[in-house]
Amino acid sequence: MVPNPRRLAPSVLVVGVLALAGCSGGGTQTGDAAPVTSAATAATTTAPATATATAPATASAPATASTAPAPPPDAVMPALHSRTYEQARTEFSRQDLSPARLTAAAQHKDVTLPRDHDDWYICDTSPRPGDPLPAATTTVTVRLAQDFSDCTTSFNGYLYDENDPASTP
Repeated sequence: MVPNPRRLAPSVLVVGVLALAGCSGGGTQTGDAAPVTSAATAATTTAPATATATAPATASAPATASTAPAPPPDAVMPALHSRTYEQARTEFSRQDLSPARLTAAAQHKDVTLPRDHDDWYICDTSPRPGDPLPAATTTVTVRLAQDFSDCTTSFNGYLYDENDPASTP
């Protein structure tokens, strides 16, 4: 027997409403209608579950959608590797992040970071690029080297092998 589309439509509608409400459904309807198939259930449950509340329309007031303002997205640590400290501050400002959150440190134990390190290169960051920056007070540490090629040079954390206490002459 071929199911009557007029009888199947209310069943699919109920399953769709139940799916949007987070309930499981998909039973059968009594009478001579065919059971709701998994294809019909899949078609209704694979659609994104979006619903907006609307006020009823009256003769004096039109229907309006009431939506809560979306929370601001969490800030994400930008990729700063190989940029200068000054470029990092500019990138933070561009993304509406406070440049005051940046804390500079030398990449190597035997290098002293000068007072003016705006043109030094970023070798590493903490937190890592793409990690969330949940609070406006989260400090971002950037490890700097005067020359970008020094980012990959390390003798147990020292720029120069002779400064490494574990080095053998």
